[in-house]
Amino acid sequence: MGSFAETHPGGYGVEMLILFTGILSALLTRLQIRADPWLGLTAPPRADRWHSVPTPSSGGLAIFLSCAATYWLAFPGRYPRIAWAVAALWIFGFLDDRLRFRPALKLAVQVTAAGFVVLGGVVFPATPWYLPNVALSMFWMVMITNAFNLIDNMDGLCAGVVIVICLFRSWLLASQGYRADADLCAILAAAFAGFLVFNYHPARIFMGDCGSLPAGFALGALTLAGPAPHKGLLLTGFLYPALTFAYPIFDTALVSALRKLTGRPISRGGRDHSSHRLASQGLNQRQVVWILWLLTAFGSSLGIMIHWMPDALFAAGGLLLVLLGTFALSLATLPGYPRPELSRFRRRDVAAGGSRQACA
Repeated sequence: MGSFAETHPGGYGVEMLILFTGILSALLTRLQIRADPWLGLTAPPRADRWHSVPTPSSGGLAIFLSCAATYWLAFPGRYPRIAWAVAALWIFGFLDDRLRFRPALKLAVQVTAAGFVVLGGVVFPATPWYLPNVALSMFWMVMITNAFNLIDNMDGLCAGVVIVICLFRSWLLASQGYRADADLCAILAAAFAGFLVFNYHPARIFMGDCGSLPAGFALGALTLAGPAPHKGLLLTGFLYPALTFAYPIFDTALVSALRKLTGRPISRGGRDHSSHRLASQGLNQRQVVWILWLLTAFGSSLGIMIHWMPDALFAAGGLLLVLLGTFALSLATLPGYPRPELSRFRRRDVAAGGSRQACA
């Protein structure tokens, strides 16, 4: 006996399940907010975080439970290793929200989850050789997981990015006849949409690591496991997911590079993400979030265009690189943030001065 999605392809029942997921997510999120004084899952203000008042956190509980309920009804047995890995990261993320594990442990757990999925056959054929393909597939899943964890830094930002990516991917899959995979993406979008009702600025709850970690891992793994990226030329198959996740990748690369160039540990949090830098220019949180949602939609649109029109590969890819490069340069040189090149020179001068004093 097949799953509900397979026995009712594109039918009214699946649409009702998607609606059910969104409503259940919203109801569970609302219940969690009201029960927070008893649950004690509150995120206090911190110097390296954006919020200024204690706010209920770990909203990933509601998101995951609503997704799990619909997955059990509509997709039992579909991508089982991805489902188990996502569940493990949800549990780990919930513990991390409370205990704040070290970055090395978080990375080790993500690598283990990626390895578990890859051993189940989710390997992107980027090269003719199996082992490099395994390494690249694991790297992709870990990178996307961390990227979504990093962009969960402003009200509604991460949840909205998940929704945008899921909707574009669901449309592409449905247009090619992959109805079950399309419905799975739509259900993820619905779960995060129900949560976004309460996470939009001013947020009444945060998703926490138990929301962002499984979200990033699920999207990264499903992009490799699903049928759409493997159609056509290998290069276009690779750039489709890369462009789909253009904004999370961009923010991760920007923050990592600037922290490295200014002498800060990459793993240390702070208010130096693209969202924070935009807000420093006088934009309010809703304006910033909408700009970055639109950037995500733009990248996803280019990814679909390249998927359908491989001849546009270099033109679309070049356009996005120019736009993101210009955007990165403008964000990196905003007033109020250390300039990377000046910080590098200062460290050299200090080191040279110390050497001269030691010689004297």
